Formats: sequence, C-alpha cells, structure tokens
Amino acid sequence: MLSILSATCHTISKKVQALVAHTIEYYTKDRLLNTLVIYAAIKIIVLLGAIAISLRYQPAALLQDPMFLSRWDGGWYQAIAYNGYAYNYPNSAAFPPMYPFLIKIFSLNQPAAMRWVEVLISNAFSFLGLYFLYKLVPLVVNEKYRLRVCFAYMVFPVLLVCNLVSYSEPIFLAFTIGAYYFWKRARFGLATLFAIFSIFTRQIGAFILVIFLVDMLYGFFSQRQRSQVIRQLAVIIITCAGLGMLYLFYFYRFGNPFIVSSVEAANWNGNLSVTNLFYNLRVYGFGFQGPSWQPFNYAILPVFLIDTLLIIATIVTMLKRDVALSAYSFVSLATYLLLNTWPNSFVRLVAGIFPLYIFLGLMLSDNWQKNIVIGAIAVVIATHNMFIWISGAWLY
Repeated sequence: MLSILSATCHTISKKVQALVAHTIEYYTKDRLLNTLVIYAAIKIIVLLGAIAISLRYQPAALLQDPMFLSRWDGGWYQAIAYNGYAYNYPNSAAFPPMYPFLIKIFSLNQPAAMRWVEVLISNAFSFLGLYFLYKLVPLVVNEKYRLRVCFAYMVFPVLLVCNLVSYSEPIFLAFTIGAYYFWKRARFGLATLFAIFSIFTRQIGAFILVIFLVDMLYGFFSQRQRSQVIRQLAVIIITCAGLGMLYLFYFYRFGNPFIVSSVEAANWNGNLSVTNLFYNLRVYGFGFQGPSWQPFNYAILPVFLIDTLLIIATIVTMLKRDVALSAYSFVSLATYLLLNTWPNSFVRLVAGIFPLYIFLGLMLSDNWQKNIVIGAIAVVIATHNMFIWISGAWLY
C-alpha cells in the first residue's frame, strides 16, 4: 500500500512539475499577448491578496471605502474634473490638467462615475505603457531582453501599486515611453503629440526634451541620422511650444504661469535648491540624522539609498547603450534630489524614470525560475503596500 501511495505521489509530483515547466515555457515566449495577460494576472493577485489581508486584519477600513483605489490624489483629480480648478484653489493648481481632462471626457462628466473611471484610466494606461515598452526595447537594447524589461516594469513594487490606483504615473509613463518609441521609429508627428501629452500630465514630462536633444546630437555627430536632423529639430521646437502652451494655460487660468512651483514650494517644500540636495543626501541617503518633523519612518532610509543607487547604475549602464536615456535618467535624478524633501514622494518619482526598467531587465537572469522568485518577492512587497493603502494610510 505504501509503495503504491509513494508511486502515486511521485507521479503527481512529476505531472505538477511538468505543468509548471510547460506554463513557464509558454508564457516566457516573446509574445505581446502573453506579456499583457501575465501583467493582468499580477495585478489581480496583488489586488485580491491585499483585499484578503484587509478583510482578515482591518475589515472596517475596506468596508468604509470600497473605492479605496481612488484615494489621495484620486480625490483631487476627480474634484478638479467636476468642479474645475476652483476646487480648493490654489492648492489644486499643483495637479496638471491631463488626468482631470481624461476623467471628465470618459465619465461624460457624471460625478457618480468619476471614481470608477479614473481608476480604469490609470490601469488602461499602465497596459499602454507596457505595450510601448515592449515595442521600444528592441530599438534600444537587444531584443532578447524584451521580456525581462517588461517583467521588471510589471513587478516593480512602487510602480505596481501606482498602476493600480488613481495616480498619474501610468499616464505619464505611457506618453513618455510612447513619445520615445515613435521618435525612434521616425514617426515624428506622433512623437511630438505624445511628448506634449506627457508634459500636460506632469510638468517633468518636459524632460523628454533631454532625450530628443541628446539623441538628435548623438545621431548627428555619429553620422547615423543626419538626414533626419531637420525633422527632429522641428519635433523639439514644437514640443517646447507645447511646454509654453502649458504655462499659457496656467497664466490664463490663474494669472500666474508658475503657480505650480509656488504651490508646491508653499505646501510640499517643492523648491529647487542646492540646500535640498545636501539635505536629502544627509538625511535620507546616509541617514546621519532624521528630518525636523516627527514622527519619521526611518525604514525609508535604505529604500531612498537603494533607489538612488539604482538610478546611478541606470545612468552608467545606459551610457554605453543609449546615451539619451542615460542623460534623461541623470537629469531626472538630479532634479528630484534638488527638489524633493518628502522621502516617500522620492520613491514614487523614481518609479517614473522608465530607463530604470531597461536596466533592471538587463540585470535579470536567463533562468526564468530565478526571475519568477524575484518577481514573487516583489509581488509580496506590492501586496503589503497595497494593504497599507487600503488601510487609509498615505504611501507614496
């Protein structure tokens, strides 16, 4: 009897292993549909896992606000979409117009639908960003890294949470990655349009100009793309005009083209200064002392340092593969260190530097079993962060 039972268990074990191996082999084939399906599955796992934990430990927090995915910034975007920037003026000016505009359009200006629509928009754009990344990777690095880069995008914990809730990160990433994809494909009209959309989603979308300019100059001096310089220069000029249009919008609406900087400086210490750079490095990067406000979550210190080192590694690695993306990463990191004095926001801003996912994809193994273990750990972290979000705490 024991021998029969042992043989049965061994047979079942082999079949399970074969099924798992077959599943991994099937879904690690370079197919766009497979990539999108896996991403959807990862999102569902994180969301259902966080809900299950909340029902076990904090059911009241979940039941009090079933639409927890639209908390924090989502409330601002929804209110601006329905009431305009008159809502909580001037603080509402810190939130750029693209996301509220999309909410207003796709909800048909129905307030009851806005909370659902803004979450759907965020998630839809997260898939669009993944699509453009899938298409971009072969134009930047070797095609064999495509699935690894997309996998890094799918499981990066901070981005995974931001792509689930009503944040502007997925919209910003989709427009930014799409702009560079169309640029590399020499479809300059779409590149310009997406670049301007990125700027109207977040002002730092203007950093796409760094990519355009550096790639144009590199192509010119390396004699790769001299025939396209005039068209590329036109893209840069029109994108600059798009940035000017954003400031004209702020001037027309608020009488102050730089109101975003004023509001962020007044409410979130969002002013550019060298003092901020040394303060951030001293406090968060090296942990020599805590900030002046209390209580302070000291667990953010290693995360801050790790994120900083990741972007530095991205800058160095991409320098040999795509100098434009290296320059973009450098400008982004330098600006965030000069600007941001809120530790959690830095983590979220870093997640929006898309060359990071190309770097992480390059670092992943050829062995997908190892990659899946890393991904599982990242999903557990994202699930824990999602649980914190459901509990009502501000996370990023």
